[in-house]
This record gives sequence, C-alpha cells and structure tokens, in this order.
Amino acid sequence: MPARLRAFRDCLYRMCATAGLARPCEDAMRPVPRRDKARRGTHVPLRASVNCHEIVAAVLALLMVSGCGPTKDSAPAAAPAALAQADAAGPRALLGRWHRALVSGDKAQYLACFVGSEDELVLALAGLDAVQAAYAFHNAVVSTYGADAWRAFQTSDGARIGLFPRETEWTRRVTVVRQGDIAFGYLPRGRVPIHMSQVDGVWRINAGSLVPPGLEARRAADFQFRWAAALRNLIPRVGQRQLAVDQAGVEANKDLAARIKPEDRPAAAAAVNESFIMP
Repeated sequence: MPARLRAFRDCLYRMCATAGLARPCEDAMRPVPRRDKARRGTHVPLRASVNCHEIVAAVLALLMVSGCGPTKDSAPAAAPAALAQADAAGPRALLGRWHRALVSGDKAQYLACFVGSEDELVLALAGLDAVQAAYAFHNAVVSTYGADAWRAFQTSDGARIGLFPRETEWTRRVTVVRQGDIAFGYLPRGRVPIHMSQVDGVWRINAGSLVPPGLEARRAADFQFRWAAALRNLIPRVGQRQLAVDQAGVEANKDLAARIKPEDRPAAAAAVNESFIMP
C-alpha cells in the first residue's frame, strides 16, 4: 500500500474510533488497478465498495467533537495587549481625544488634535463652535420643556437639529483604516473620511479633510460660524417659550438664510449638512 494511502487509512481509523463507528474493512482501502489507453498502471484510491456514508459520518462526527477552531498550540489572531496598545497610541486613540475635546468644548485640546493651514484650522474651530451651539440649544430645550422634551422635540422634521453624539462609545462606531503612517476614519453617516497622519510618532487629524467637497476652507468656516450663531439666536426664544418647537429647524435655517446672500445659500447648506457637525 502506498505511503500516502496508508496515512489516509490511519487517519480514517482514528476518526472512526473518535466517532464510535466501525472502521472500514482492510479490503476497502486497497487500491484497485485500473488500466486504460491513456494511463496504464494508475490507481484509484478506494473501491466502489467503500462504505462512503460511514466515512462522511466519521468526518462530521470528528468535526463536532474537535471543533473547527484553532488548536491549543496555535497562536491567537491578535494579542489583546497589542490591540490595547494600538487603541492607546494609534489613530483610534486620536479620535477619542478629538471627541472628548469636541464634546467638552476644550478649544486647546481640540486644536492639539489637528494639523493644517490657518484656514483649515479655522474651519476646525467653526465645527467646534457649531457643535457647542447645538449642545447649548439642546440644554435650553431640556431646561424649558423638561427632561423628556428633547426626544419629542426631535420627532418633527421641522424641529430636528443635529446633535453630535456625546457618548464616549461613539468613536467605536468609526471605521478606522490604517495604512502605515496614515489612517482614515469613516464616520457612521458615511461622509468623506477624516484623514489622520503620524509624524514623529504623533497622530493628528488633517484639518483639510474637514473641508466639504467643492468649497474652500475659509468659506465653509464662515457658513458654519453663521449656523452656530443662528442656533444661539433661538435659545432666548426657547427660554421664553416663544418658539414653536415643531419649527425650530426651520427657524434656524431662516436665520442662517438671512445672514447670507441668496446665491450663497446652496453652498451654505452644503457647508453645514455635508460636514461632521451634522450627525
């Protein structure tokens, strides 16, 4: 019997023993000569008399007993310590610092997360201002109408105003793709990804990646600052219950429109709606 077939036979015997099945008879494992015009003296590995359903059953039983996962001696796919280190020092850690500074309104810590031109950094600050204005508006609604008011407030399309997620777990929903010293953070809504890069061991966000498509950084920043001002203008009206809650979003857009030229309104809408400030 050829060595390869003998090895197969021994393996099959072990599987049968594990599954509690009778092992195939020795004759069933002998090669059967087969001669034809093309290839003389070749062999087929098993006779037609092999009890194939027993072999298949043995294989399945072995898989159920032993499982399909890695063996005890195999190395894990990724060491937990390595993953923890990557989260503590890599691009995902940068996103965590950025998110904490954005939510808390810490301007110094927020800017420390970025690298870019002056106009691009101004745009990054405009995003911070817009997010903080939305938080202030949210707090005014809750203070005036009660703790559960915001949820009802957001059910109307006319009222809805985007509130950037404050939960620390939010960064886990960002898909991070790293390629050496650069990385891309794909936000849950699927906009243009946030670009990150590592220089001298320090990861920072490239502020230029915050520029909405088709706009210049300074112009986009101007529109976002105006949006923040429009939201803050609504806060006194909320406090005095002079704002119809189902029209808050509409009123904010009307205020923004009044601050810009008619021909600039499409660009202003893109600067606000296509940026990260609108979750």
